[in-house]
Amino acid sequence: MPTSVILPVYSIGDWSANVDDDFGCRWVVTAQTLHSGPGRKLHVTERPFGMGAYRARSYLTARSDTLQGWCQAPDFAGAVAARDRLLGMFPDGAQLALVKSDGLSARQLLVELDADAVKLDGWADAQGFDWQLPLYAADPRWLDTSVQTAGPFTVGGAATDGLDWGSGGLDWANGGLDWGSSGNGGVLSLSNLGTAPTWPVFTIVGPLTNPTFTNPATGDVIAYTGTVEAGQTLVIDTSPFTRSVALNGVDRFGFLASAQWIEIPPGGQVTVQFSGTGAGTVTATWQYAYN
Repeated sequence: MPTSVILPVYSIGDWSANVDDDFGCRWVVTAQTLHSGPGRKLHVTERPFGMGAYRARSYLTARSDTLQGWCQAPDFAGAVAARDRLLGMFPDGAQLALVKSDGLSARQLLVELDADAVKLDGWADAQGFDWQLPLYAADPRWLDTSVQTAGPFTVGGAATDGLDWGSGGLDWANGGLDWGSSGNGGVLSLSNLGTAPTWPVFTIVGPLTNPTFTNPATGDVIAYTGTVEAGQTLVIDTSPFTRSVALNGVDRFGFLASAQWIEIPPGGQVTVQFSGTGAGTVTATWQYAYN
């Protein structure tokens, strides 16, 4: 098991830096850009006949970051093997989790190799090298490695959460939208202590028919049309970076009657009402997110 020599420790798969690894090599990071926050995408148009500009909401950009440092091996053969491990870290162009552990918390960033090549500069004694690892993160958020959970709760019979279409759905005398009441205790409270928005994953274990999730504060609804049989599991991932709907691992995205995704804002909390018919269980999982 790698032994930390300084903090933070950076890990991608079986490779780690700021450690003495299992092969007798010391990997040390001398510079990095990961501590900086991501940039912003601004959407503005200058006012042609007035001061200032028209604007729309800004968003975080993707990240391009670099880790660089040195590796000292016990001998020439160890240096060659260490080089191979570094160059073989992303064999098929996939994304991997970069985990940063600073002794207080552990956060991860989903990364892949950037367009620039991995750079290596061998030492004169052939027992080490300087290295530079360019990384790209389409999702710029650091996610806490700890997973938060709400539920599971068991649904019993038909729930009354959500829009009450049986009475017309619109109750103008009482404010417009008639949300009904939480007849099954089908309420999930989701909080985000981070500094960036995050999105939950809903897991439904059957038997349940027409599971629906509603954010009463915004009116956003995620509604699945169909039955999750006993022994089946429906997973709805609401993140824009990994968004999917799968029943026992088979794509069922087309079964969504409504796809108004529910976001947990930074430093905020969302109460989600669930409705469905059956006696299955419902669980929400998510991770705190940081810039």
